[in-house]
Amino acid sequence: MTIGSCPFQAGIHAVDELHEDLRTRGAGVHEAELPDGSPVWVITGYDAVTRLLADPKVSAAKADSTTGFRGNKLPPALDANLLNLDGDAHRRIRRLATEAFGPRNHPAQERVVIDAVTELVDALPDDGEIDLMNGLCEPLPPRVTGELLGLPREQLGDFRAASAPLLRVNTGGDETRTSMGIMLRLVSDVIADKRREPGDDLLSAWIAARDGEDRLSENELVGLAFITIVGGFENTISLTAYVLDELIREHQAHAREILDNPAEFEALIRRLIRAAAPMNYAIRRFPLTDIEINGVVIPRGHTVLASLRSAHLDPAGAGRPDVVFGHGRHYCLGAKLAELQTRHAVRAVLHKYPHLSTVAPREDYQLRPSWQTYALAELRMTTV
Repeated sequence: MTIGSCPFQAGIHAVDELHEDLRTRGAGVHEAELPDGSPVWVITGYDAVTRLLADPKVSAAKADSTTGFRGNKLPPALDANLLNLDGDAHRRIRRLATEAFGPRNHPAQERVVIDAVTELVDALPDDGEIDLMNGLCEPLPPRVTGELLGLPREQLGDFRAASAPLLRVNTGGDETRTSMGIMLRLVSDVIADKRREPGDDLLSAWIAARDGEDRLSENELVGLAFITIVGGFENTISLTAYVLDELIREHQAHAREILDNPAEFEALIRRLIRAAAPMNYAIRRFPLTDIEINGVVIPRGHTVLASLRSAHLDPAGAGRPDVVFGHGRHYCLGAKLAELQTRHAVRAVLHKYPHLSTVAPREDYQLRPSWQTYALAELRMTTV
């Protein structure tokens, strides 16, 4: 079934309705066009999406496209990142990255999160209207990811500005190319600085792996830093903002009752994270052979997008692992870190303010102009 560019409307609140319509229409497998005119298949439903994302016969590497997929035209050094790799290279780099975000590092990372949240929430106004987007949600992930990577704090604003266009509707345009050029310079400069003066941070450890054990090529080193920055910044901003908004609107009284019960509060935040589901689609895939999904044959090398939102909405997913952070071998490595930031941000806001109210219906909030995510562009609350 051909549906044109409909699935890629940007900055709309009715994303659940759109993806549910795609899931329940026909076989739930649709031909469409990306905003740049590229042909694409859209796959919907929990079972189809999770099978696709776990299928070893489906690749994330752009080199496996047979239709000339363009996507973001990144510089080669940024293009060599985990989202664009599969096979042996992906496994080798992911093992190294997994060490950095593994359970043994969670306590140290949680301390970084708590310190950043405390500083930001302390700086918020004591009463009146509170701008939680600019005061907390936007600066928190760059602060946390920046400290873990070892990025200079005075340059975090530059890194955030360079990363933001990647998820906007005009992906692949002049703005994105300019921003990615800036990002390449920023990452290359900080790597050079870390080579001269290593620190106790992830970049220094990855440089040591590159220069000492030769576990990374130079482009892979830059690409790993790049994707950690982009993933650590943008998606966590969207997640934290939505969870805060949803909790204050619908669960504030209950959240305050269990605020001092860590297990119950953590469970509530996890449920809200599942409800938030900011990513509409997983990163595109390319079948390595013709594949059949729900009776529809998708040819080798065609671009396929899996609708994570439709999987989230599908009753077939009830009681099964959620897909908020993806599924399969490309599951988000920073999922635990994103959860930590969201949980501690919400807890600190509730502790500071005995009562909060939203200032407008969510449908009145501006959204970031992206078809890939459902992301609030503003979050204002009042103590009145």
